Amino acid sequence: MEETMRFKKFAAIILMSTMIGTMSLSGCGGVNKDAVAITMTSDDKDAIEVTMGYANFAARIQQAGYDSVFASYYGDDYWTNDSYAKDGKNMQESIKDSVLESIETQYLLEKHMSDYGVEITEEDQAAIKKAAEQFMSDNSKAALKEVGATQEYVERYLYLQTVEKRMKAAISATADTNVSDEEAAQRTFSYMKISLTTYTDESGKQQTYSADETTVVKKNADDAAQKAQSDFDGTAQEYSYDVQTYSYGSDEKSEADGGFCDAVIAAANSMTAGQVSGLIEGADCYYIIRLDSEFDADATEKKKESIISDRQDQLYQDVTDGYKDAVKIKVDEDEWAKVKFDNIFTTPSAADNSDSSATAE
Repeated sequence: MEETMRFKKFAAIILMSTMIGTMSLSGCGGVNKDAVAITMTSDDKDAIEVTMGYANFAARIQQAGYDSVFASYYGDDYWTNDSYAKDGKNMQESIKDSVLESIETQYLLEKHMSDYGVEITEEDQAAIKKAAEQFMSDNSKAALKEVGATQEYVERYLYLQTVEKRMKAAISATADTNVSDEEAAQRTFSYMKISLTTYTDESGKQQTYSADETTVVKKNADDAAQKAQSDFDGTAQEYSYDVQTYSYGSDEKSEADGGFCDAVIAAANSMTAGQVSGLIEGADCYYIIRLDSEFDADATEKKKESIISDRQDQLYQDVTDGYKDAVKIKVDEDEWAKVKFDNIFTTPSAADNSDSSATAE
């Protein structure tokens, strides 16, 4: 029953993203659904082939999910608009690349299910079939044609999603979960950050200090640093400085790589619990810190969880990369180029759901 409910929930998410209407639609744009989009071969196993029909459906499902969130903000041309390009690729090219990688990973994970004792039961299959039938009945024929959906493709899509989820869990379960206190140890400090350039006015707008105002800010910061030695929290309240906390360990990145201010970390490393720093100069700001703990047990436990999670993610990535390295992957670029996100899918509001009035524009 638990698995059945999970499939129902997942199907509902897909339906929310891809409920499309019955306006005049262009169909699959010349895609040959029987052509082979992806071929994966190796010396010791049969070739894996993925049809264009399924690959097109997987891509259009992704498109519909993005359209439901971004189209109203970025306009109907956001898929091919160079303004949103990254690393020389527009949004359509980037997402299509991601879809290919996902399909390749899922098919290879399916081939290796027995390595980890992963199974899809008859009960699972029944739940998948029911969810796919619901998807097919909830969308018009014209809409299903536009997204390239068939009962077979929807079932396959849900099946592979389930395989991927269970394989990731099984692979991750083999990661090393032993993390020492020394490796995860976290120190925690509280800090006031005093900007020397900007401030937020009463209306919530960002303003820039004048030269005279900056002089006053620096004088107040110097006074606050002296008072904070005896009453850190009271001083913050007196000068209306926000107090925040930060935990860090031996793996703290440099400021240039996204870590905390180097000067602050150096000061914190030299302090004992309860000690308050003098005024520390950062980039266009000052800091005043109080070391709260030389070994923060709660923060250390959270760091252990983070380290384990990172190990699991890395192991999963290594395993799937290994699967791909062991096969030769060929993509029919000519056929794949025919998959285009020309029509924008819109999701109906709750008030519109009764008549399925959403459209693919």
